[in-house]
Amino acid sequence: MTTKIAVIGDTDTVIGFRLAGILKATVSSDNTTTRRALNEYAQDQEVALVIINERLAEQVRNTIEEITTKPYPVIVEIPDKRGRLEEKENPLRRLVKRAIGVELEGF
Repeated sequence: MTTKIAVIGDTDTVIGFRLAGILKATVSSDNTTTRRALNEYAQDQEVALVIINERLAEQVRNTIEEITTKPYPVIVEIPDKRGRLEEKENPLRRLVKRAIGVELEGF
């Protein structure tokens, strides 16, 4: 059963999640480290959710798209301390639409 959460982000993000009790965490500032961590967490049968900073996610978009073809882990992108990126489409909205087949208004 997949039950763990993993985090990939800048130092501040990772420290915050570690203080909250998340043990699987990788500090990254480049696409090589980010891609390696994503692939490692995707292979780990215990990881159900990967939280990643939006800026890092943009650098490895193709890897994220490959991983999201499988049911686990679910990848959620969050802003870093510099704020949100300009979005074309909300990734959480896209995930919900893919999961239930319907787009929710106001979400």
